[in-house]
Amino acid sequence: MRHLGILVAACVLVAGPSAVAAAQDDKSVDVESMTVNELVDVLQDRRNPWTDRACTVGVPVHAELNKRIPGRDFIQSGLLLAEALCADENDEYALGAAKVAELEALSPEQDFTGLGLYFARQSEDAPAALERLRGLTDKQMSGLGREQLWAVGRMLNEQGTTTEYEALALHWANSGKLGLFDIDLQSSLARNALISASASDETVNVDGMLALIRRPRSYTDMLADRRLEPFWPQIEERAGVGLTAITAEFSDWALARLDTNEGDRDRFSDAAHALHFEGRFDEAVKLAQSWRNKQDDLDTIKEGDGWALNIQAYAYDALGETDKADAVFDALAAIDYEENYWVVNFVINRASRLIGRGRWEEGLEAAKLAREVAKENGSPYAKMIVAEDHACALTKLGRDAEAEAELEYLRENWKDSATLAASGLMCAGKRDEAASLVRTAIADERYRDGVIGNLQADKFELFYAPSILPGINDLLSDYPELRADFEKYARAIPDEYTPAAHGLRKDT
Repeated sequence: MRHLGILVAACVLVAGPSAVAAAQDDKSVDVESMTVNELVDVLQDRRNPWTDRACTVGVPVHAELNKRIPGRDFIQSGLLLAEALCADENDEYALGAAKVAELEALSPEQDFTGLGLYFARQSEDAPAALERLRGLTDKQMSGLGREQLWAVGRMLNEQGTTTEYEALALHWANSGKLGLFDIDLQSSLARNALISASASDETVNVDGMLALIRRPRSYTDMLADRRLEPFWPQIEERAGVGLTAITAEFSDWALARLDTNEGDRDRFSDAAHALHFEGRFDEAVKLAQSWRNKQDDLDTIKEGDGWALNIQAYAYDALGETDKADAVFDALAAIDYEENYWVVNFVINRASRLIGRGRWEEGLEAAKLAREVAKENGSPYAKMIVAEDHACALTKLGRDAEAEAELEYLRENWKDSATLAASGLMCAGKRDEAASLVRTAIADERYRDGVIGNLQADKFELFYAPSILPGINDLLSDYPELRADFEKYARAIPDEYTPAAHGLRKDT
């Protein structure tokens, strides 16, 4: 299974040890020559799980067992599961969804909701995904992974069913269900519920929803979003002038959570981010360094540690200590990306930072590494960042012909990020084309949110280091039609909510 990221269990017979070695490669198992016990041993081999070789091992072994011992539901269930996972290996997602439906009918006591949601997402079947979400039990809500639901949400948006998803979030909110979800899911669902309540006759506990939205970056989005205009007074009060109220609360919350479980690397990352957002750059550096001080090298690093070090680098930039920031990013880029897929985030951030500082030659070399890493581990969005970085660096180095190939990639894939496509065009001086592209994105509700936030002034950026590259917000002053489009769906965030951290930086 290349993409599932979920746990699946096979129902197998209980048998004693066998001398037969299970297949160790991708070749099909010679099932006809094996005894029942030997077939079962193949399924029970935890060192070489059949779920990783569903087509060549899982399907033939279960099929042979089903032939020799017919009428056993648990063997038939195993076969259906193997066929579903084999369908995934072959990118036959509709077939996989059909197999899951058969599996659920045969074994209703088993929970295959995660697998069903996966195939609904991969087959872009919005009605099926919404039906599954509407049928979630309390236990399933509690066990739903945030990356999984976010991915389903992205698919629903791409299929033009965001309104239905937001209405479902409002239903969950008014049913008291949001607290069952992962903490970060609570935040995104609460915002969806507010949007749905604003657009409908239904009411919602606004303050209760805002209490679930803890991350300061969400507030810069909400302070701009006209869909939330009825709730701006409460949002403004919770954010506080200079975002000081929400950044302080987030720091208190993140640091308290870290104190209760210092081994949780996601909490460690959250704490580092919180200090950075509040402008406590020295403390963010020290927190990240506390991990480095305990390690001889980066061999034991986890993704959460990486994000904390990423923040350490940005905090060094904010303190004007560029060389130290360079050293942190260079160390992150040296981590084995074949063993740690998430390193893609940091090699990309390293390249974008260098190019954003006008260090064209260094940035281009860093972008080449980022492209190599993103080839295997990068999302479509990550590949757009890499293309934009190449386009900007190559243009600044006078290598326009090479830059044009990158621009063409950005044009062809703009739906993966209209902001990045337009920014790359602006780097090449194609401002009219960039403005037209942004207007196209704003006109389509599927892509609107992706550009609205980036049309705000740079001072509202809480995470990334400042860049000398043109941003799409620069277009508003020169293109009245674009500004009119923007103001239909958003407002320029009032200056009084400029993050206090912005004024504490030494690199602006």
